[in-house]
Amino acid sequence: MAFLVPGLRRGLLLSVPLTLSTPVLVHHVYNKQPVRCDAPDPLIKITSDLKSNYAWSAQKPVITTYGVPNSCAVRQISLGSILGVLCGLGVSVFSKPLALLIGLGIACVQFLESRGIHVVPYSYLQRLFKRTNVRTSIQDNVSFKLSFGLTFALASFAKF
Repeated sequence: MAFLVPGLRRGLLLSVPLTLSTPVLVHHVYNKQPVRCDAPDPLIKITSDLKSNYAWSAQKPVITTYGVPNSCAVRQISLGSILGVLCGLGVSVFSKPLALLIGLGIACVQFLESRGIHVVPYSYLQRLFKRTNVRTSIQDNVSFKLSFGLTFALASFAKF
């Protein structure tokens, strides 16, 4: 009965989250802990430390030596699949076969590159894109690109 009254429902939607988060807020105020934003500043220039950190995290294996999935690779898989579905749905609105071909093309090229079969003309592309390292952009972050390509292709089968 209480959820049928619109005013009471709105009051509950506002009061319940505040009530549940009060202990956390009191703990932060009592201990004087500041809010920490640990992300790097996007407006600063990338230093050599950040570049080496990127290169280190981009070439990580999916499974560690202990048999546990790598957290960076799991993050890449989840982000790649979310972006692949969204982009695949966007393309499949116009052409479902095009979405399927693009997705399978990305997945096949990345699979062949990970096996050592180079189908991309690196020297030609490097001459076109002088400021980008084409070889590392194609060969790194394999888990992101495979999940992106496969979910891009699967989004072509969606019906809406």
